[in-house]
Amino acid sequence: MAMLESVTQNKQMKKSYDFSTLSSRESLFLNLINQNPGIRYLELKSLTGLANGVVSHYLRQLESNGFIKSVKTPRVSCFYPLSSSELSQKIFRRSRQITPKKILLALIQKNHSFTTLVKEVQKSPSTVSTYASKLIEDNLVFIEYRNSKKFFKINPEFFNQLIYTLKISN
Repeated sequence: MAMLESVTQNKQMKKSYDFSTLSSRESLFLNLINQNPGIRYLELKSLTGLANGVVSHYLRQLESNGFIKSVKTPRVSCFYPLSSSELSQKIFRRSRQITPKKILLALIQKNHSFTTLVKEVQKSPSTVSTYASKLIEDNLVFIEYRNSKKFFKINPEFFNQLIYTLKISN
C-alpha cells in the first residue's frame, strides 16, 4: 500500500508546477507556445531571434521539466501547452496549415462531395485529396457514401471540440 501512495504522491507532485523558477527566456517560450499551440520550431526561432542551440536548449528544458509537450515528425517539430489533449494537438496542427484549415472550415458549414470541396477550397484536386486523406487519418473527417457518391463530413464525435479549437486558433 505504501508503494501505491508513493506513486500517487509523485504524480501529484509532477502536476504542481512552480512557474516562479522560470527564467525570462523560459517564460518567453512558454508564453509563445501557450498563445500559439502547435507552433513550429522555426517559428519560435524566428519570433525570438535566438540561435538554434539556444532555442533547442530552452525547449528541451521546458519539456523535460514538464511545462510543454512536443510532437516531432521527420521534418517538423511542433510544441504544445502541457494541457492540450491529443485531439487538440491534431486540430491545432491541421489548423496551422492553410489547406486543411480551409477543408475543416468548409466541412463545418456543410458536408461536401469531393467536387464541391475542391471548388470551396479552391485548390487542385490532388492537393485536396492529399489533405483530406490526412484529416481522415487523424479521424477528424470521414467519408459517407450516398447513392454511390462520396461525401466528406466532420466526425460528429469531435465537432464541438473542432469548432472550439478552431475558434481559439483564429
